[in-house]
Amino acid sequence: MPEGKTREIKILVPEEFFNLFLPEAALEHALKARKELLLALRSLLDAKIEALDKKVEKKAAGKKKIKID
Repeated sequence: MPEGKTREIKILVPEEFFNLFLPEAALEHALKARKELLLALRSLLDAKIEALDKKVEKKAAGKKKIKID
C-alpha cells in the first residue's frame, strides 16, 4: 500500500455474541460509555458551531456602509 494511504476495515458483530462472554452489567456499562462518547462529540461540535457563529457576527458587525455624497 502506498505511503500516506489508509484503509478502514469494519467488523460487525451481533450484540448477542457479546452476551455469551460478557455479563449483563458489563454490556450496560459499555452502552452507557458509548452514549457518553457521543454526547462528548456533540458538545465539541456545538462549541465549534458557536465559535463560528460568533466569528461571522463579529465580521458582520465590523462592516458599516458609509454614504458618500
